[in-house]
Amino acid sequence: MKHNFARIHFLTLSAVVISALPLRAAEPMAVRWNDVCSATRGHQLTLSMANGHSVEGYCISVDVDEIAVTTKDQRVVKIARTALSRIRMRSSNKGHQLNSLGSGVHEGLLLGFHWLLSPLAPLGVVTVPATLAWGVVAAPFCILGDLKDNLAADQEIKVI
Repeated sequence: MKHNFARIHFLTLSAVVISALPLRAAEPMAVRWNDVCSATRGHQLTLSMANGHSVEGYCISVDVDEIAVTTKDQRVVKIARTALSRIRMRSSNKGHQLNSLGSGVHEGLLLGFHWLLSPLAPLGVVTVPATLAWGVVAAPFCILGDLKDNLAADQEIKVI
């Protein structure tokens, strides 16, 4: 019986991981030049230029001749429309579910331990193990979500 449970568990986990993988490359998204920022809002862009350089950042404005993006180090870079050879949009924010779970568990434990040393001790006795259980149960799903986000293909933006 133990052998069958292990096999079912392995097959189920394999199915989940395989279903998370992208099946094919995403089709290019056709976007008007004036709508590039609104179409890519919240997604990181990789702007490739004809000279071989590239810039990664988030679109903040587009005018007739150029696009402005904010980079990770909070610089604003303006690139001429004629200098662009390709625009790619990251399809996700590259997985931060596990980090978010860790922050939530940390906050829950701090609160629970704080309650243990106060008149709210009965709440702390319940909160600490419940928070740990939540972290243990949710962690594998967060890992799969992060894996899926990291394997997702970037989408090309075709300016029309």
